[in-house]
Amino acid sequence: MLVLLGTVMLVFMGFAYDLGRLYLNRAEVQTIANAMALAAAQNLIGTQTSIDNAGIAARAAARVADAKGNRYDYGSITLGETTANLSSEVPEPTYYDSMSAATGVGDGAGGAQAGGSTARFTRIEATADAPLTFFGLLFVAQDRKTPVVARAVAGVSGPLCSACGVEPIAIGAVSADDTADFGFVKGTRYTFYFTCTGQPTPLALGDAGTRLQYALLNRYDTEASTFSQEDTQLFRNGNNGIPPNANLLKACLTIGQPEQIWATASPRICAQPVANPSVQQFMCGLNNRFDNGLPDAACQAINDSATLAGTPVDTDLTDVDDYSAYTGRGRRVITVSVVDGLSATADMTILGFRQFLLIPNPGVSTLSPTDGPGRFIATYIGNPMPLRQGRFGSCGVTSGPGKVVLH
Repeated sequence: MLVLLGTVMLVFMGFAYDLGRLYLNRAEVQTIANAMALAAAQNLIGTQTSIDNAGIAARAAARVADAKGNRYDYGSITLGETTANLSSEVPEPTYYDSMSAATGVGDGAGGAQAGGSTARFTRIEATADAPLTFFGLLFVAQDRKTPVVARAVAGVSGPLCSACGVEPIAIGAVSADDTADFGFVKGTRYTFYFTCTGQPTPLALGDAGTRLQYALLNRYDTEASTFSQEDTQLFRNGNNGIPPNANLLKACLTIGQPEQIWATASPRICAQPVANPSVQQFMCGLNNRFDNGLPDAACQAINDSATLAGTPVDTDLTDVDDYSAYTGRGRRVITVSVVDGLSATADMTILGFRQFLLIPNPGVSTLSPTDGPGRFIATYIGNPMPLRQGRFGSCGVTSGPGKVVLH
């Protein structure tokens, strides 16, 4: 009896080992599929070339670089690598305009794949051979391997109540009753100029005849241990948005919450030709999305600007009339807060977040950081680009930018 039971126990232990290894392999392949889906969806920004960029990002998520990356079978096999007995493939993502089409669940399930300008969700189906040891003794598994399959769907979430990592720019709503666009017209070029008082108001730039006043919202982190200088923080916010911060009130902007202007960025007289230094420092950072150099002495004088200016510029610096023809990765897209009205003294309440595409100033391929009124051109695009981070809540909005999540 001892011999018989011992033999049976050893057989079951062998099968348990194989079964555990299969579950491990499936979990590791699922991790790879999740990473690929998230990386691809982050690049779905509503342009014709976004699918190409999404595919590149997905393949990069499955690639092992410098001995690091996502692998399976105890982290020993790279997806797409062929061994003596095992094979797998790096799947190409498929793209859809709705979650139901991507997941195959709900209304619209099984819908057709979407094009670049309409794709909002991506699906990954990864298959990889997993090795078998003791199951290989059975007739049904003589190849000593079996495929494991993992599927992942990622896409843009519903609108966020808190936006993190965005630019601290506020503009007044043209129409607060228009919850979709707040009165802004998609495809229209606007001349942004820093809020000022008196006449004459700053002239429009180029063909961007419609003008919008903007203010800088107070995101000066007085408790920062690195890059603590105010001019450095203004430059960094213009270059890459509000950075992560332990103080969430400083890192994010929230719908329904009162905001005030950046203290040193108060309005000036419109006729004054000299730029507000704080606005100029922000504009120097904004210009770094087109040129990672420091074009003039004012930008060079900003603390740590030489270090921060090394951020890569956008991959598309051209003047585009149609946002869908933009081929960049989103560096020129800014997310601004739409408020109930600009004020230098009273609280401003955020109504929502909307996005604009920065356009080079006429006659140059960049912005003009030392422009007295702090002007730049931007095309209204709505909210096609997912935010890097943000939080949901009970703000009640039905339209606005979301972030990438796994569905």
